[in-house]
Amino acid sequence: MKNLIFAFIFITLTTTAFSQVIARPGVRTGANFTNFTNSDSDSKTTLYVGGFLAIKLAHFYTLQPEINYSRQGAKSKFSSDYDTEIQYIGLAITNKFSPFKGMGLYTIIGPGINIKVGDNYDTNFNDDLEGFDFLIFGGLGYDFPFGLGAEIRYNIGLIDIFGRNINSNNHQDTTFDNLILNKVFQIGVTYKFDF
Repeated sequence: MKNLIFAFIFITLTTTAFSQVIARPGVRTGANFTNFTNSDSDSKTTLYVGGFLAIKLAHFYTLQPEINYSRQGAKSKFSSDYDTEIQYIGLAITNKFSPFKGMGLYTIIGPGINIKVGDNYDTNFNDDLEGFDFLIFGGLGYDFPFGLGAEIRYNIGLIDIFGRNINSNNHQDTTFDNLILNKVFQIGVTYKFDF
C-alpha cells in the first residue's frame, strides 16, 4: 500500500512538472562586430545565423540549446589583403532569465564551443589557426508576444586563436596580455515558431 501511494505521488508530481514545460523551436540571425583581443586590428562586420530550441522550464527560466554559424575575424589597418576571417559552427547552452513575469525582457548567459569550418588565413606564416574555441557570453533580449524577438550579446573566446597557452613550454613569454582571443558583439533578431 505504501509503495502504491508513493508511486501515485511520484506520477502526479512528474506529470504536473512536465505539463508546464513548453518547447518551441526557433531561428536567430544578425550582425557580428568582431575583433581580436590584444591586437591593433580594426573591427570587422560579418553575420551569424542559427537555430535553437527554447525549453521553458519555469516562468522565469528558459533553457535554450543552440547551433549557430558565425563569421568572425578582424580587419588589418594596413591592407585588406591581410584581413582575417574565421568561420565557425558552434554549439551553445543559453540560459535565459526573465525577472518580470508577463514581460518579454530577459537576460542571457552561457557557455559554448565553436568548431572552425573555414578561414582565409595565409598558412605561409609560422602559426596555424586553432581548430576550435570555447566561449562565454552574456546579453539582453526582448520577446514580443507574436514570436519575434530582439537581442544583443557579447561573446569572448577562451582559447588563443593560434593555440598558445599562458607560459607554455613553447611560448615562455606568453601572458594573458599576449593572448589573441575572439571577441564578438552581436545584434540580431529571433523568431520562435508556435506549432
